[in-house]
Amino acid sequence: MIKFFRHIRRSLINQNQMGKYLKYAIGEIVLVVIGILIALQINNWNENRKVKVREAQIYNELKNDLLQTKSDIEETIAKHKKVIKVNQELIFAIHDKKPYSQTIYNLFTESSDDFQIIPKTSAFENLKNMGLNTLSNDSLRIAITNLFQLDLKRLENELEMKDTNFDFRKSLYPFQDKYLFADTTDTMHLGFKHTDTIMVYKLKVKNYEQFLNDNDLLKTLQVILFTRSLKVNEEVKTIEKIDAVIKRINDELKVNHN
Repeated sequence: MIKFFRHIRRSLINQNQMGKYLKYAIGEIVLVVIGILIALQINNWNENRKVKVREAQIYNELKNDLLQTKSDIEETIAKHKKVIKVNQELIFAIHDKKPYSQTIYNLFTESSDDFQIIPKTSAFENLKNMGLNTLSNDSLRIAITNLFQLDLKRLENELEMKDTNFDFRKSLYPFQDKYLFADTTDTMHLGFKHTDTIMVYKLKVKNYEQFLNDNDLLKTLQVILFTRSLKVNEEVKTIEKIDAVIKRINDELKVNHN
């Protein structure tokens, strides 16, 4: 092709047709410029395609982490609701002065159960390393950032109560330490998968009459019940926010990343 163009130029010069030569030269320059522009456009298209593919991958990774976190929160909510019933039943048992039984012991020990949620954030951490601006949808990027850096962090910190007196185990431990004792006349055997069977003394509630009339204990159980209910509400709200962001990610993938 280059030889062909050179042959034309040479012929025009030899024939002393400078006007035609200039027109031809200009046309050749235009063709070269158009070729360069087309090449640049193709290169830009390829780069944009790579960016879109990478962006779609990030969205899918974020969505997978959010789905796992949602599943963990739902399991935790179910556990909290179970302990709320336990906590409520113990309060009623104390109020009604029910006779001591193994059920009372179980309710007392289970009322302090707590559960930690550890959100899955590896995809968001990778996004931060790459740069948040990797996501081109500004409003969705802000929603994702707020969800991971505010809502999930707050949830992980359990309503910012983890290190306060509202910690369930810490709040109830003084009463468990006060009223629980090891009955040396009553033993039980426990088996574990990787150790030999062990023999232990059963724990029971002592000074049961005092236990039933301990107003500080009753007050603490009610505070725990109230606080646990707040936790469940917060966890449900977080799931709603996760669902909203996942829907927006799906919409973004459907519209801009097919």
